[in-house]
Amino acid sequence: MMTKTISIAILAFFLTACTSQENGEEKKFNTEKIVETTPEANQTEKIVEAQVITYPKNIFELLDVDGNKLHVDEAENGIIFQEHKGKVVFLLFFGYRCPPCLAEIPVLKEMVAQKGDKLAVIGLEVQRLPEEQLKIFKETKKLNYSVLSGEYMENSKFVSYIAERAQWTGSIPFLVGIQPNGEVGVVHLGGMGKADFEKVFEKLSN
Repeated sequence: MMTKTISIAILAFFLTACTSQENGEEKKFNTEKIVETTPEANQTEKIVEAQVITYPKNIFELLDVDGNKLHVDEAENGIIFQEHKGKVVFLLFFGYRCPPCLAEIPVLKEMVAQKGDKLAVIGLEVQRLPEEQLKIFKETKKLNYSVLSGEYMENSKFVSYIAERAQWTGSIPFLVGIQPNGEVGVVHLGGMGKADFEKVFEKLSN
């Protein structure tokens, strides 16, 4: 269990904007451990200069609109999706009525089809589209990647957690690019084209 309560500023996060003076800005991912657990909790250990740093496992159990679960572990400089170990992960905060977000969808679908099991895309909708409508949105757009509703409580807690670690202020689209080992290699605010996504994928793969 978590002994530190993660504050959930849901309203602030859902009042997202598709444009911002920060658009295109690269941000950093906080390496400090955010979630604390009791000594009895199931943990992963990393030994650094004779000190043992513990990172809790299964800090979140997310649910996508198809009912699939995603288990998230905390890491030193990133997060690990248990279901996507060994893959590059694009974690995207997007909105159903955000033009730059919608423009990225065809590119993401193409990349998922091309990269196969080397890439996982996880889209988290943060403009409060009801979950049932979001499921229809996914079917209509023929999305071939995971889509999660920010209205689901555990998912919204995860949004708050990422906002704290990745300095997210609410503007979308917002990308957190994760390497196969779980380390965050890219944090980007603003829309991107195919060439940009390809560069990010190559950077995370190396």
